[in-house]
Amino acid sequence: MANSIRPIVLALIRRPSDGALLVTGHGIGTDDPRVRPLGGGIEFGESARAALDREIAEELGVTVASATLLEVFENLFTADGETGHEIVFVFDTELHDAPVDRDRFPILDAPHEIAFWWHPTDTSARLVPAELVHRVAR
Repeated sequence: MANSIRPIVLALIRRPSDGALLVTGHGIGTDDPRVRPLGGGIEFGESARAALDREIAEELGVTVASATLLEVFENLFTADGETGHEIVFVFDTELHDAPVDRDRFPILDAPHEIAFWWHPTDTSARLVPAELVHRVAR
């Protein structure tokens, strides 16, 4: 992680049948397993909404049907021994052709990662950033 503030966008995508959140895993298999909604960095000159569309297309190969900005917050954290600092734009997101028919699928721009449906009551991994916990508890 660089010594700078990184603006990111995160998509809260829920499976209609049970409200499970679409996430990727980080630190799985370690003593600090965590999950995070899909999304990524906002490029210079790009709006948060445009970054959301780009990230979802890159990661899942689908388009965003609708997105509503829920909140923006600052996230200071330590992960894997490094300090990070983010400005986080969180969108409630619905997809065209949402991949709801499978439990797991590859992230297209990072084939070593997978996306999966996660229930807030699943205690095998914590949700990050922690500020999202109040948004996803149902």
